[in-house]
This record gives sequence, C-alpha cells and structure tokens, in this order.
Amino acid sequence: MNKSLILFVLILVSFSTIGQVRIKSSSPFISGVAGAAKVNFSGNNDQSPLSFVFGGSFGIPVPFVKNLYLYARTSYTSQSNFQSYYNSSYLNNQINLSEGFTEVNSSFSQLILNGGLLYNFILSDEFTLGINGGLTYMIVNQEAKLKYGRVISSIDNERIWGAFGGIIAEKRWEESNFATFAEAQYNYAESDAFYRPGALSAMNYTFGVRYYFARR
Repeated sequence: MNKSLILFVLILVSFSTIGQVRIKSSSPFISGVAGAAKVNFSGNNDQSPLSFVFGGSFGIPVPFVKNLYLYARTSYTSQSNFQSYYNSSYLNNQINLSEGFTEVNSSFSQLILNGGLLYNFILSDEFTLGINGGLTYMIVNQEAKLKYGRVISSIDNERIWGAFGGIIAEKRWEESNFATFAEAQYNYAESDAFYRPGALSAMNYTFGVRYYFARR
C-alpha cells in the first residue's frame, strides 16, 4: 500500500509547473473524482478485483486553523458476475470444502460516505500534499455463490460503520479557480461478516478536478 501512495504523489509532482498559485488557502471547494476501487471480499486481498469508482467531495475551512478543512466525500462502485476467492475456513461447516481459498461468483455495489478532516501541507506555490481521515459509513449489497449455485453470502443494503484515511497530491493552476489532484484512500469496514472480520474494506485510487470558490 505504501508504494501505491508514493506513486500517486510522484505522478502529480512530475507535472510541469507554470506561474504562481492564485487560490486562497482558506477557500471552500468542491471536487469530482473517478478511478479504481479494490474491495476486500475474501480475506485474501491479493485476489480482490479492481472496479470503477466515481464520486465527489467538498471542504469547508476551519476558522482560525490555517490549511485545515472539514472534509466530506462520497463514492460509489459496483461490479457483477466476477470471480473471487473466499477463505473456506470461515464458511459454514455444512459446506464440504478443502482448506484454503475457494472460487466463487460474486456481485456487489458499495456506497461510501466519509466525514472528517483534511490538512494541507503547502509544498510550493502550485503543489499541495493533503492528509485526511475520519469516519466511514457504507451501504453494501453483495452476493457470492459457489460454482454449483449455492449462495454462501448475501448482503442487502447493509449499513456498516468504519474509518478512513488518505493522502492527496494536488496541483493548482495559474489564474484559475481549478486544481487537479490524485487521491489514495483506505476505508476500513467494521463488518461482522462471518467469513472474515474487516471484509468489505476498500482501497480507492482516484483522480479528480477541484473547484475553489475564491482566489487571491
């Protein structure tokens, strides 16, 4: 995970730079994002598929604390009829499976709502590195079937609480209220799924455009 976060930072820092930043560091903003999500279903994160994710975020400056924002973010991802792997030691004992991971057919959708804080480190007139964290609220639908059709996991609009943390590398543009950024964010789900505690946690890798409501 650490290598992925470093890569996201280097992608934006490698962009060419022009002029001076014009955006106020205390300006509210809204953002749109799109990218890839990796949701943990099986207890073996290496077997979790990537899916398309999109969403948005906004920030409101905290009075009297420079570069600190109240931060909210939402994202949605879904995928149908893909192969994943469940740890058979967590399945119902009535199902006769060998030890290790067994292949299943899965479908899911996941809506994530984040609320917390964002703090920006100003690296230069154009580049900012932000860290964020807080509470996560998920709404999940998911179904998994064995090859012969038996349903071993079914979730219908389950509400799950958790926590999130992330990093944002941002580039602001001369004479514009807009900025571009890359974000890597981990959402931990406090799930009581019987096959593995922590299942349905998600890692999001997204790019986005941010609009600030005021400039210098």
